[in-house]
Amino acid sequence: MSFVTQTLSQSSTPSNSPYPVFSDAELEVRIKNLSSLAVTPQLDNIVKSYIQTYSIRKRDRTEKMLGKIVMYFPIFEKYLLEQKMPSDIKYLSVVESALNPKATSRVGAAGLWQFMPATGKEYGLSQNSKVDERRDPHKSTKAAIKYLKRLYNKYQDWELALAAYNSGPGRVNRAIRRGQSKNFWKIKKYLPKETRNYVPAFVAANYIVNNYHLHFLKPQFPEMDVQMTDFIKVYNSISFREISEITGTPMYLIEQLNPSFKQGIIPTSRNGYFLTLKIEDSIGQFQYSFCIGKGGFGKVWKVDRKKFKMEYAMKEMSKARI
Repeated sequence: MSFVTQTLSQSSTPSNSPYPVFSDAELEVRIKNLSSLAVTPQLDNIVKSYIQTYSIRKRDRTEKMLGKIVMYFPIFEKYLLEQKMPSDIKYLSVVESALNPKATSRVGAAGLWQFMPATGKEYGLSQNSKVDERRDPHKSTKAAIKYLKRLYNKYQDWELALAAYNSGPGRVNRAIRRGQSKNFWKIKKYLPKETRNYVPAFVAANYIVNNYHLHFLKPQFPEMDVQMTDFIKVYNSISFREISEITGTPMYLIEQLNPSFKQGIIPTSRNGYFLTLKIEDSIGQFQYSFCIGKGGFGKVWKVDRKKFKMEYAMKEMSKARI
């Protein structure tokens, strides 16, 4: 169950609310000005209720989510651009997890994109006693994009693709047959309640990310060390404690930046695991202390220490395969 769905209520906004309350006409204008690359934004009572959830009922949680945008939206936008998919799809993770890679639903979905265990495995996300790649921001995003692209190719409609992401293609197919239409708004009454509300939740997420300041919401930005990061690929086992000793990065920060590792150890992997570190001190320390050969921007750094190898890939310019 998604973040806002858990708290959705049809009750009206209290008249004595200390926060701004806007008329339907004001909201309508802003909704129409939103990007419509994936979903055509429209205002209804469900969208309004979600907006109230974000802006009034769950303000603190919304402000935490808004602060995490600096960490995760650049990752989403990078991979969406590579696959020539609408950048608006990034708002789906807001609906699913409030941008919390540690989020776990009551039915076992996990990570930024809330993959169920079976679906995660189907899309190449390892899950074992040491690692859960559903929580890896890079790998889970690539998997979600692959799944969403497959759904879009099936329906040729992003609203139906989003509905299928939430409830599964089977339920959407049955709704299409019963409604004799491929228009989400015409068939949504045949979908489960959560899925009926899913596209409106997406519209509300788009709205609040782009209009939060009008509701006096203040993003709770993470500390700068968490914002300014880059990634390394690790192929042989190394512990967070060793990484901390090498880089001087506190253990809590390494854990915060790498939520997919359950035991504070990156296990051996032929394909490699992503290790995220703060860019200035930690990445520089790896370069200074352990580089075998140097290269310019966009090239691969090969690192060797106690039989483990790493690749250092500059996030903006690297041509290395990930």
